[in-house]
Amino acid sequence: MAAPKVYLSPAMHRANPCVYPRPDGKQCYEALENNEYIDILEPILNRCGIETKRGYRRTPMNGDNGNAIMKQNVRESDAWGADVHYVSHTNASSNGKAQGCHPMYYTYSKNGKKLGEIMAKYRKHIYPGTVKLVPRSDLYELRVPKAVSFYEEHAFHDNLEDITWFHTHMKEIAESAAKGLCEYFGIPYVEDTKPVSVPTPVEQDVTIPMQVRMLRRGMWGADVKTLQAALIAYGFSCGAAGADGDFGVGTDAALRKFQTKYGLGVDGIAGNATWSKLLGK
Repeated sequence: MAAPKVYLSPAMHRANPCVYPRPDGKQCYEALENNEYIDILEPILNRCGIETKRGYRRTPMNGDNGNAIMKQNVRESDAWGADVHYVSHTNASSNGKAQGCHPMYYTYSKNGKKLGEIMAKYRKHIYPGTVKLVPRSDLYELRVPKAVSFYEEHAFHDNLEDITWFHTHMKEIAESAAKGLCEYFGIPYVEDTKPVSVPTPVEQDVTIPMQVRMLRRGMWGADVKTLQAALIAYGFSCGAAGADGDFGVGTDAALRKFQTKYGLGVDGIAGNATWSKLLGK
């Protein structure tokens, strides 16, 4: 069977400045941040056996015609024979106070709705706010491509909290998108195979991925299992099931005890500070 094909179409707006304070000190823009996200997503899709072709990399504030770029991307997607046309954007509101992940699918596409529901499911595993799947019939990149289309609105780039989460969790977001596309195509998701050892006070065989996502009760996966194994190694039982990859009551209690002992914010969420302590940093 031929490998599934996903065309990656990043935002092509001229301006749309973003309020995220970039570490490089440069002004952030919607086109810039979405291209950086696609840079992370594309190799993850490739390692899962999904072929990719990406659209034009728009340089913010130059003289390119955004509408022409958008139409060019769709023509390329059609000519290439994409199975999914994946559009990556960030959002904005009238007052800068809105937050949320609001992905979209073409209203009259049964497969588009199916893909959208799968993608939203995986995003809910990692996004701390509301994920709302929205049907739209008016957007060019939803209604015109021959492929099944899916349109990301990852976060609001005029809301500092929301867009900071996007910028600091791009790998997790890309992995969630890849898992959704793999499920849609009926192929297995291929995990990253580059672990690093975890130094703990107890001799153990535990590894933690190079980059980890924020974990909380109700989530599941290989990284939850890694978290559980590390907590157990520190002497905090996660319950009778042990390291089973399911973040339930026992894991929540163990994590809170760990956070209390080491002077961390006791919120039951494995964020940067908790992972840093587990990693011995």
